Parts: sequence; C-alpha cells; structure tokens
Amino acid sequence: MLRRSITVMILTLSGAVWPSASPAQVFLRDEIATTRRNAIVRAVEKASGAVVSINTHRYKEYPRYRDPFWGDAFFGSPAIIRERIPSVGSGFIIREDGYILTNSHVVENALEISVTFPDGRKFEVTDTANNVLMDRQHDLAIVRVDADGLEVPPLGSSEEAIIGEWVIAIGNPFGLTIRDPKPTVTVGVVSAVDRNFRPEEDGRIYQGMIQTDASINPGNSGGPLVNSLGQVIGVNTFIFSQTGGSLGIGFAIPIERALEVANRLIEGGSPDFWTGLVIHNNNRRIARAMRLATASGALITSVEETSPAQKAGLIPGDVIVMVNEELVDSADKVVEIFREGRVGAVYGLRVLRGRVVFNARLVLERDPNS
Repeated sequence: MLRRSITVMILTLSGAVWPSASPAQVFLRDEIATTRRNAIVRAVEKASGAVVSINTHRYKEYPRYRDPFWGDAFFGSPAIIRERIPSVGSGFIIREDGYILTNSHVVENALEISVTFPDGRKFEVTDTANNVLMDRQHDLAIVRVDADGLEVPPLGSSEEAIIGEWVIAIGNPFGLTIRDPKPTVTVGVVSAVDRNFRPEEDGRIYQGMIQTDASINPGNSGGPLVNSLGQVIGVNTFIFSQTGGSLGIGFAIPIERALEVANRLIEGGSPDFWTGLVIHNNNRRIARAMRLATASGALITSVEETSPAQKAGLIPGDVIVMVNEELVDSADKVVEIFREGRVGAVYGLRVLRGRVVFNARLVLERDPNS
C-alpha cells in the first residue's frame, strides 16, 4: 500500500510562516483598508451615535364576550378587556440636554415609553403629559429624557439635497427584540424632492418630502436620513407599500421643517389645532362641472360637524380664494399659510360659493384627537 504523508501548515499573521511584506504589499493592504472606510462608513460613524430606539406600549379596551345565560357576575370576570399593544420606532438627539426628535405616530397614544441609546443606556418616560410634545398634523414629536451631554449629529440642509446622491437611513427596526442596541443602516439615493402628500384619512400634512430608495423598514420611522457627509437632512417617516415591507419608495420630512416644528414645540408646547376642513386643488374641469367663477383656489370637499369650519359657515363646494389677504391658488397654499397656526388664532377667509363671494372668520380650536 502506498502511504501518502499529508503536511498541514497553519498560517498566522504573527508567525514566521509569512515572509516580511514588501513595500508593494504594504501599499496594497493600506489601500484596501482606506477604500473600505469610504464616505458611507464615515457618515454612519458621525451620525449613528445619536440615534435611539423608542419602544412604546398602548392600551386598547374592548368588551369581553358575555355569556347569554350566566353573564359575568357568576364568575366575577371584568366586562372590559384591556390589551397591552407594543410598538417600536426610532428617533435622534437634537439637543444635548435630552431632547429627541421623532414622528408623532411613533409615540401617539402611548402610555409607556422607553428610550434606548446605542451604548445601552435606557430611559423610561413615565410622565408622557410633560415629556412628550406632539404636532400631529406634521407628524413630528419631541421626547424628553433626563440626560445631559448627549451627542448631537451634524445637521445639514435638505434644500441642498441632490437627486441621485447617496443617502443613509438609520434606525432601529428591531427595537428590543435583539440584545444589540446599535442602529441598523440602509443605503440608497435621493430619488426626488419636494413631494407633497395630504392623506385624508388621518389629517396629516406632508410637504416638500424627500423621496429615497433607502429601505425605511417598520421601526425606522423617526430616525434620521443622512447624506454622505454624515449630516442629517431629513426624518424618515413613511413608505409606499402594498405588503408592509420596503419597495424602495420611502419619504423623509426635510430637516429644516422638522427643526422648526421641534423648536416651536420646545418653546411653546403643542400647536395642534383643528379646522375640520378637507380641501382639494381646484381646476378647470371641476370649475366647469360646478359652474364656478374660478379654476384656482382650494375646493372644500368636506366639513366636519361642530368644527371651526362649520362654525365659520363653510360648506362642501365652497372655494377658498384668499386667506388673511393673501391670494390662494391651490390647496397646498392654504396648508402653507395655516402651517404657523396656533389654537385661538383667527383667520380671515375670502370664499367663493357658486358665483357669490363672501368673507368668513375661522377660529382655530384644539384638535380633539391630540
């Protein structure tokens, strides 16, 4: 029998097996290391330390099934069942003294909130009435924790965003389901800018949104959208999806608008107000069908019962053509004018009904859903 000897060599970086590296090999090794630490990696290092995980619990109550013969008295069971519903989102530090920016839909109706930092520190927000400030209409919120000397990420400008440039979505889609509190990173490009949305079902307003194909997964809402310089240019907010997963169509609130709302919340509390109006852009086709005297302005399509709009005498079919002596050419213009609104503020409207023009006085009231 022919026996073959097999020699096993163990190669180590520190042992004497490797010959000393030549200058060319050292250069190549350093070049690879430099290439790996590209702009995306450096940007993540600059911003990720300020990104937090926000875990919340809401409570939902619904009636318990009652036995038609015995009822609940015999067994002493409660008639109402209270279910504890967990949820997860993200946020990022905007002030070193404990102020965190996120989306209002992340913390809305939450009675229990915990904030976890990348280094593992965890803060319980128990006094939600005083430590959570929300602007539901613009889907932004401030969560305040008892901490100082926090890391604030570099802030950029969404107005300087370039279509096609690299961007990074940072967030915590896993929440506390994994032990590692460090955020997750996805990369894409700026797909478009200045996208406007006004979903009628929840009354929120999204203007000038940044569109990106960087994956914004469930749990990433409220986290930062960062450019390749490591600067925050937006707040990741929602996606278009038919499955619930990312299809590469995500949207972020521009950082300038987000900070404007955040500063207003910090300085003066919640500005949530209610008009009770649903409006739509007027156009020639609508004007012709409704026999209106103008094809511009904001067409009122719905007015809620007992709302400020109803109290102002407005009805569906009216067209707002002027607000506070400022001409209105679209529904978006009305939204822009009301963006600085406060509860109790009075707005003078010039309204077209059919071919009759009249003035209306609308007083903003607190949003009953806030």
